[in-house]
Amino acid sequence: MSMLRQSGVRGRNLAIVVGVAAALGIASTQAAAFPGETAQEMIERYGQPSLPTALQTPSVAALRAGKPSFVLVVWFQAKEYQPLSLPMKMEGRVVASFRFDGPGVLRKIERGERAGTWSDLRCDFENLFTTLSDAQFQEFLKLMEKNWLITKKTPHVDPPYTLYEAISRDGTLKAEFSYRTPGVPSPSANDPYYGGKFPDGNVWIRVQRAG
Repeated sequence: MSMLRQSGVRGRNLAIVVGVAAALGIASTQAAAFPGETAQEMIERYGQPSLPTALQTPSVAALRAGKPSFVLVVWFQAKEYQPLSLPMKMEGRVVASFRFDGPGVLRKIERGERAGTWSDLRCDFENLFTTLSDAQFQEFLKLMEKNWLITKKTPHVDPPYTLYEAISRDGTLKAEFSYRTPGVPSPSANDPYYGGKFPDGNVWIRVQRAG
């Protein structure tokens, strides 16, 4: 069972691990928390998130008014992450946007049950930041071909990177991802979530519902 070679460029808290599933073509069993899944499901795979350390339940008035309540959840070093449900395991920083299931939280409150937990958060979209060599990125593109269709490819100059747009072949999900030559500085280096002291590597992958 072979593994793709490890990237030579990585941050202290960032690495890429390509599992034997990629070599064997094994179907994904620990996919990313695709849109609609709960934060609790993600926690069961990656452990407690780095941010936030605690949840604040939205007010009953806000829930009844139908106001969306969003929570950005961050794992600074998630392991065995499978982007786009591909049979390719990666390690890196995961930033996911969730929202409280308002009607569900209200029903729990009315029944006197504990509400506003990780299980009440539904994923809208998520991002992975990691480091890949050129060979690993080409393998990622190859694995996409079965269930995804790349619809647009846009090269950028400053900093130099290529932005891709894709849609799942069943039309339910869309993705964006970018690739920079290893070693090129990140354009988001000063953002506390997407950069700063936590290097985000040279690959960004985002997935959300289509439409």
